[in-house]
Amino acid sequence: MAKSRGVRGAAGACAAASLVYLLGRSLLALLVSALMGLAHPGASLAKPLGFSDVSAALFQLLVGIGAIALTLAFLLKLTRLRQVDLRIALPAPWSPGFCLPVFLGVANLANLAGALINHITDNPTTSELLPSGGPELLVCFISLCIMPAVAEELLFRGAFQGLMRPCGSAAAIFAPALLFGLLHLDLAQGLTAFACGVFLGWLTERSGSILPGMLLHLVNNMLAFLTIYLRYYAPAELSFGVELFILLFFPVFGGWMIWNARQQGFRFSAGLRPGVDVLAVFTSPAYSAAVIFLVVYAVFFVH
Repeated sequence: MAKSRGVRGAAGACAAASLVYLLGRSLLALLVSALMGLAHPGASLAKPLGFSDVSAALFQLLVGIGAIALTLAFLLKLTRLRQVDLRIALPAPWSPGFCLPVFLGVANLANLAGALINHITDNPTTSELLPSGGPELLVCFISLCIMPAVAEELLFRGAFQGLMRPCGSAAAIFAPALLFGLLHLDLAQGLTAFACGVFLGWLTERSGSILPGMLLHLVNNMLAFLTIYLRYYAPAELSFGVELFILLFFPVFGGWMIWNARQQGFRFSAGLRPGVDVLAVFTSPAYSAAVIFLVVYAVFFVH
């Protein structure tokens, strides 16, 4: 009974934090839009009339960092989460040569599945228009590559996973990963985020640190940034060739790496902590309610 209450408590805290993050991001976006409108009537984050591209990108960056900072403060103040649970520490020995291609393989398999979903549902694939260069491109790089890699890993693999860790490694890996995917508020992007979140959660449990996950997250973001940039500013043949290579090479090479490692006795489950059945988390009332809310919100208010 005590263990069941512990699972419900940890899952409920993660669920509440995910809603705090969503609410905080929405309120900060409204606040920044209101201030922009005061400076330039009619301006907002969606339509930054009168503001430079650098300023608009910095405002978006401020909203993203602010939402994560508010959620971390909520967790550290109102739950049993402590700074040591965030696993901001040097990792135990790990193999970037194995983890990086496997992670990119997982990410690009999910990207292919997401593209198929968009094709079946007739949902057009969109990407953010990047500046051609200068300070604007640098700010976009920080906003789209560096900030998510650092801040999202700190929140999901650090805080959320730290809350769930006493319930066992499986719960600590899968419960934050599902929320991570749902908070993208898009089916295709959410699928990729969930798959990546599972791998990064596993890596955090195995290495004892969120730093390797930050590195892998950054590399994946940089490859996505590169493909988008080439799509707009490179010859079509070069852009298509690079994107096709990334989408196909890493799943194949990553699959070969896994097969080869397993032939040598590697097991993903080695070193993980036993705990509760992960279904006990997914059926927790608070967690289930948060999941249903995020799905409904994405379907009816985002699209």
